[in-house]
Amino acid sequence: MSDPKGDGVSIIYITHRLDEVQEVADRVVCLRDGRNSGSLMKNEIRHDLMFSMMVGRDLSDFYTHPENSSKACADSGGFSVVNLRTPKYPQQAVSINVKNGEVLGLAGLIGAGRTEAACAIFGIDGRPDGEIRLNGDVLDIRSAADAIEQGIYLIPEDRRGAGLIVDFSIRENISLPGLKRFSNYGLVNRTIERRTADIMCRQINIKTPNSEVIAANLSGGNQQKVVLAKWLALSPKVLIFDEPTRGIDVGAKMEIYSLIRNLAADGVAILVISSDMEELLGISDRIAVMHEGRITGQLNREEFSEEAIIRLATGG
Repeated sequence: MSDPKGDGVSIIYITHRLDEVQEVADRVVCLRDGRNSGSLMKNEIRHDLMFSMMVGRDLSDFYTHPENSSKACADSGGFSVVNLRTPKYPQQAVSINVKNGEVLGLAGLIGAGRTEAACAIFGIDGRPDGEIRLNGDVLDIRSAADAIEQGIYLIPEDRRGAGLIVDFSIRENISLPGLKRFSNYGLVNRTIERRTADIMCRQINIKTPNSEVIAANLSGGNQQKVVLAKWLALSPKVLIFDEPTRGIDVGAKMEIYSLIRNLAADGVAILVISSDMEELLGISDRIAVMHEGRITGQLNREEFSEEAIIRLATGG
């Protein structure tokens, strides 16, 4: 196979995967908010410099983790799952707990059963085989509607296929899970619905001219914010994020991480499922690791390392 570059072909490579840029680029030009924010020659191409040009901030600000956050939530109530079994791994029982105000990362290789556990908790598979508790109370969850009623919300891995109705507007997507709150005598109050959607767009910085824009026309990062906005409008008690930043740019990632930490600071129990090890190490207070449907270990922040996660993720 011929080498296009060696044959004199000019190549423009567009991506937000900075490791790929470092590997293949001879020169980098960065855009931010539609404008050229800088350029780097081959010997200047570094992850931190590209990041700074893309978001206008230093890489050291990427993850915000409060001091002693695990200690602060150690005595609070929270959310727990006891002996949960999923259709994929019926022989394995999963037990985890997330304190109010804590971010628990859930690591594991693809196929470890993390998404299946999240779907079971959210009632997608019907009544889960196991016990779910919130602040000491045992919950009877038989469907996603029951989970929503209890304040347990899922931001799914497939935001376009499962998190949004992409042909609906931002307003309609935000109000859909809680239409009762926007209705009088069975009729939706458009004024309240629109006002709430506009407030959420401003609150979490959804980049759109207005809330009537169709969700399919938004960027991946803004679509993810719409999925989050519909749950924030319902005052969550537990939020489960499944691959929260997959396929979105680094600027939107930073905003999502900041939202997660702010939610934790407000006392929400947060479970983050991610295949991005750097992400889990950066945002989590604790990390639980799954292997073939079971929890193989949990790590406190002072024990965090890629090696420790990999060891547990491979059954160690």
